[in-house]
Amino acid sequence: MAGFTPAIVPLPMRPAPLFPSLLLATLALLTACSRRDTSTSPSSTTSAPSFAASAAANTLHVSIGGEPSELDPHIINAPPDYHAIQAFFEGLAMNDPATLGPRPAVAERWDVSTDGLTYTFHLRANARWSNGDALTSADFLYGFRRALSPALGSQYTLLFNPVRGATDYAAGKLTDFNQVGFAAPDPRTLVVTLARPTPYFLSLVAGNAVWFPVHRATIERHGKIDQRGTAWTRPERIVSNGPFVLKEWRSNQKLVGEKSPTYWNAASVRLAAVHLHAIDSPDTEERAFRTGQLHVTRDIPITRFRAYRAEKSPLLHLTPLLTSNFINVNTARPALADARVRRALSLALDRTAYADRVQAGAIAPAYTIIPPGLAGYRTPVPLTEDRAAAQRLLAEAGFPGGRGFPKLTLARAANASVELSEAVQASWRTVLGIDVALLVTESRTHWANLQLKQYDLAIGGWSADYPDASTFLDLFAKDSGWNFTHWSDTRYDALLAASSAELDPARRLTQLQQCEALLLEALPVIPFNFPVRRILLQPSVRDWPLNALDRPDFAAPALAP
Repeated sequence: MAGFTPAIVPLPMRPAPLFPSLLLATLALLTACSRRDTSTSPSSTTSAPSFAASAAANTLHVSIGGEPSELDPHIINAPPDYHAIQAFFEGLAMNDPATLGPRPAVAERWDVSTDGLTYTFHLRANARWSNGDALTSADFLYGFRRALSPALGSQYTLLFNPVRGATDYAAGKLTDFNQVGFAAPDPRTLVVTLARPTPYFLSLVAGNAVWFPVHRATIERHGKIDQRGTAWTRPERIVSNGPFVLKEWRSNQKLVGEKSPTYWNAASVRLAAVHLHAIDSPDTEERAFRTGQLHVTRDIPITRFRAYRAEKSPLLHLTPLLTSNFINVNTARPALADARVRRALSLALDRTAYADRVQAGAIAPAYTIIPPGLAGYRTPVPLTEDRAAAQRLLAEAGFPGGRGFPKLTLARAANASVELSEAVQASWRTVLGIDVALLVTESRTHWANLQLKQYDLAIGGWSADYPDASTFLDLFAKDSGWNFTHWSDTRYDALLAASSAELDPARRLTQLQQCEALLLEALPVIPFNFPVRRILLQPSVRDWPLNALDRPDFAAPALAP
């Protein structure tokens, strides 16, 4: 399978700001509301190790952007989870940091049948769990059965969709797991049979946690196969198979991983330990970086970004991402159930002003849901911005000048941009005359509230699991565990299902484009920007991966003295 090479795509052409008065009002509000975060993470209140001490101990200190909600690969649900788990677990394949294409991991190689329906993975003879047990094909089968178990409620079962019978098993329509397209003819061979040829199948497998194995004895020692909340991932209980073993988890502070001696490729792991710091605030991250507590940040506040960029600092690194940031809309709320209201909210936003003036051009304004950079995909007619049309639609929906509009909240995670939520709030107040309150919660609480659909409007988004438009469009199917909006459309579901079975590439792309067009018409989510990963990286760190999927590889880096 050809690898995907992430291109640094040019930002879309940006029209002049639509609403000069709105821009001034937004910037004035942001200036008035700007504040420096004076909080520190609990770990930053302890004595900070010097970089010399870290190098001597061969220990890398990295921010993961917040407290993980879980390290169970089959139920993780927040961005910090996805970054942390790559240190402790590994699947059949991983992403090549340069091309993002799949490369061998626990599977040393694989074969594909001529009809594209059968993949045979050959596991490494030296694959081991952290307790020394052999890692076999039966462990993968157990993990797949667990991940697909309806009672477990994994939100990531959509990544098994191409596998024969997987969708029906996850939905409870099929109860015999033996009828799902997985087989283990011997301990080192795993066979996966697809319902249809899927050219990007290996990209689904590579690096995505739902495809990771779990240690059966550990799961069942602390509960049942499909039971949540058994705390089997705590340091004193966990058995894992990644390059590092979890030795310590200080809540809201950090996770400590030590190099695993049983990892199949332990000889190539150059670090002795990684400390994954749970820091919700970019301001706190940047200060921790400057004071020697972090080698790598997850983000950088925009004020400091401007300074580092002006200085042409070699510490600043920018990477285009296959990520889309949008505003989730809970369409079960009466006012938000009206598509005219949702379109008015979208039309009222000045994305270009935010991108250029607030974010200093470090992001691209988004007028579609799917970001640029996916080979062969062409976006449908994009959204526009129009102040008068926004006001007219809101009036038609029964809220002229914002009168009578209910009190709603716009939620964001603590590690998300404060400037973004304040700019959105200012736009809606200035253009539409509505007041939306801002709600800030820690990262894991924010994502839990989205899962439970306990919100009105919420800053969110999606980073591609694999380089194909379906990774974004699958989110909004009626039965998707990631559709937080209550929105559904039978036309959309039918087109999405047709695209998954379509063998003609051109016809499939057309169906995917029609799906996105329906989303842009209904707007259960309101696209806002396409971000660029902004990080600070100490020069002593060697081979830190920077890629469009934003996927870390903790086995690769090294620390120079």
